[in-house]
Amino acid sequence: MNPKKVKLLAGAVLVSVALLAACKSAPPAAPEPTPSVEPTQPEPSVEPAQTKPVDEALTSLRDECEALREKGLKYGINTFKPEGWGEAEASRNAGLAAYGTDYDASEAAFKDAIQKYTALFSSAFDEIALQLEDELGAARDQAIAAGADSYFPEQFGLADEALNQAVSLRDGGDKEGAYGAAQIALMRYRTLILGMDAVALNDEIVENDFAEKDPESYEKAGVKYEESAAAYGARDPEAYEAASECVKLLAMVSNAGYRGLSEEKTPKVIEIRDLCDSIKASRSMPAEYGSAQQSFESSKALGAKDEWKNAYNALLDAENRYTTVYQEVTLRRNAADFAISAAKNRQAASTDLARQADELVPLPEDAEGFSDEPYVIESESGEEIK
Repeated sequence: MNPKKVKLLAGAVLVSVALLAACKSAPPAAPEPTPSVEPTQPEPSVEPAQTKPVDEALTSLRDECEALREKGLKYGINTFKPEGWGEAEASRNAGLAAYGTDYDASEAAFKDAIQKYTALFSSAFDEIALQLEDELGAARDQAIAAGADSYFPEQFGLADEALNQAVSLRDGGDKEGAYGAAQIALMRYRTLILGMDAVALNDEIVENDFAEKDPESYEKAGVKYEESAAAYGARDPEAYEAASECVKLLAMVSNAGYRGLSEEKTPKVIEIRDLCDSIKASRSMPAEYGSAQQSFESSKALGAKDEWKNAYNALLDAENRYTTVYQEVTLRRNAADFAISAAKNRQAASTDLARQADELVPLPEDAEGFSDEPYVIESESGEEIK
């Protein structure tokens, strides 16, 4: 046997024995636990919601709901019955939200909205009819008071015609038709009232030569007046709108005119006030002077707000009050001066008579009723007169 091989084998045996000894002295490490893996469950498939496709019946419900809503807005039911209107709107919005995605929900919501809108009309028209009846009576009376029935007899007759039609439709059970006719009658009466306002303003402008203060607005007002007259009885909303614009334009012309008058009048009022101050009228007649001053200050405040007709009227009132105060105080002063003069004359005459008597029959010293000291008279103002 080869000695080298023997040595190698012997070395290998020794190593094996050493490894075995080491294994016996230290127990082997516990194996790492293998994590258990749960089997993955497949995700449940979500089926899309089943719904009927939009058909003609659902579209018809939607359109009916929208038509009722538009009618409500036209007649102002949304403002007259806000709480009930909000409930109907909520159902309508729910119907629109479900439209195309949930047929049954959309159908139910539209039907509920239609029922609510319809119920609103029935109750609202009854209440509106009572309110409208009062408004119509008041508007008609106002138009007559303004003279519209005699100044615009033909147009006033058309307003009465619409009123009679409204009554007839109401008696026949046509609430919606009666409401529409009553609205036309009301608009016509109010247009006539505006027409009379325009006539009054125009007369005022002509009388005071105000047109030159704002010729452009005055010309436009004339155009609007003609437009209103042409549309009345056929296109009543247009007639009312044109009449309103006409009155606004004429009011602008009138305002400009009164501003000019106020600017001319103010220096004169100040002049009269200064005359009052020169004779101390605020002391002699404090209440009356205070009222005049209050009107003057009011005129300035109204002018600052561009209310020149009222400002001018306040200015006229201040002028009259200042003038009255000045005249009254002047009369009092004149009366006082006359009294003083008369008293002085009486004193002088008495003194002369006394002296003449003394010459004829000398009076004793310190005789009663006679003195060398001057006689003193006290005036109304407390001034001493000698």
